[in-house]
Amino acid sequence: MAEELLTPAYWATQAWMWEVQAPEHYKLGSSLEEETLACLLGGYGIPAEVGLAAYERLRERFIDDPQTLNREESVLEMLLEPLDIGERKVRYRFAKQKARYISAAMNAMPQVDREASDRDLRDKLVDIPGIGLKTASWIVRNWRNSDDVSILDIHILRAGQILGVFPKERTVEKHYLMLEDSYLEFAASISVRASILDSVMWMTMRQMPISMVKRLLGEEAGKPPKSVPMQLALGL
Repeated sequence: MAEELLTPAYWATQAWMWEVQAPEHYKLGSSLEEETLACLLGGYGIPAEVGLAAYERLRERFIDDPQTLNREESVLEMLLEPLDIGERKVRYRFAKQKARYISAAMNAMPQVDREASDRDLRDKLVDIPGIGLKTASWIVRNWRNSDDVSILDIHILRAGQILGVFPKERTVEKHYLMLEDSYLEFAASISVRASILDSVMWMTMRQMPISMVKRLLGEEAGKPPKSVPMQLALGL
């Protein structure tokens, strides 16, 4: 039933509602280079507003001089300068590492086949140092509005485990492609777009109390997984 939290019917209903209200595309940039830059600057450990602020700064320089981002030292200089987030000055984390990855990606971009299929484009991006399967999938999903790849992280993994779509022993780090196939099959089985469903799952799971997630996963005192009515889960 759609009223029961995290069931197939629940996800199908949420994805349908999201698609009605969602923007037409996920693009952050106006070129594959810009989209790659945006995704590299976001992700794990980087608050969204910080990643976007860093992206806007580097994007402006890229527009003025595309070769600027090919030089690691130039990227690092821009990332080390504090960012304006509202009334605060914030330093970008992992500046040195990201400067290395961004310059490597920008130097590799001329060799990327822009006409490749979504999966082939993703695989080509993975060949670039610093771009793993999740980041490459994120780039392709955004740029192509693709339903042929999936952005898997701990939140999507937990949602799939609660559904029984993902085996408990599988991890994103070791079994990404296997999990992706299962995820895409599940999205097709409930007749929703994979690119919409991962957004819905990510937003829902990250907002849930971890204690509730563990209960649903059956990780409390060895108890089996439980389905929880939505009203109870939300304290209504």
